[in-house]
Amino acid sequence: MHRHLLPTVCAVLFLLSGCALYAQMQMENNAVALSLETAQSRLEAVPIKQKHIRFTSLYLTQTILKTKSDNLLVYENAELDSNHEFRQTVARTLDIVFESFQKKAVASIGGIEAYQIILPKRGVLNVLVQEKGIFNLTLLYGMSNAQLKQMLNPLHAKIAPLIENHVIVLHHPDDAILTKWDVIKVRFYPLVGRIPRPFNGL
Repeated sequence: MHRHLLPTVCAVLFLLSGCALYAQMQMENNAVALSLETAQSRLEAVPIKQKHIRFTSLYLTQTILKTKSDNLLVYENAELDSNHEFRQTVARTLDIVFESFQKKAVASIGGIEAYQIILPKRGVLNVLVQEKGIFNLTLLYGMSNAQLKQMLNPLHAKIAPLIENHVIVLHHPDDAILTKWDVIKVRFYPLVGRIPRPFNGL
């Protein structure tokens, strides 16, 4: 089954027997918010810098935010045009854009997944990721362990034991962005591919 059919399948299953509830992760009112049904968590963080990158079919927005604890978070939103889809699983996409093949899944709730990614020579990076359908992928990273728990606990997420040592906390805007998106990864790996379309008359 093509991945672009999954949202439709889920909608049908929801009508017939009920799909799992889906959470939302978004920036709003100088904060990053997670919500699931009536539960919500907020981590106050003010945008201080934003960068836009276009890879033909993929439009990437990278926003650096400053928290009340004075550390930085990075919120990345990767959006595709209507003719393309993400080809890899979320876990594999993280491997590629962070160029790291060691990670620990620590929580999953309502379509939002939390990982601790081990970056060579840097340490352990806390990451929240959400794939919204086939056209959108959102990342949030740079949280301390305490901030990660602050985001997940109000949603009643089951959190696996966290790696406590060498957790990366970001402080300098110039080197806060840790993903490594490029044309080769997007087009030729590929992270992104054209959605198969049926031939006319078939």
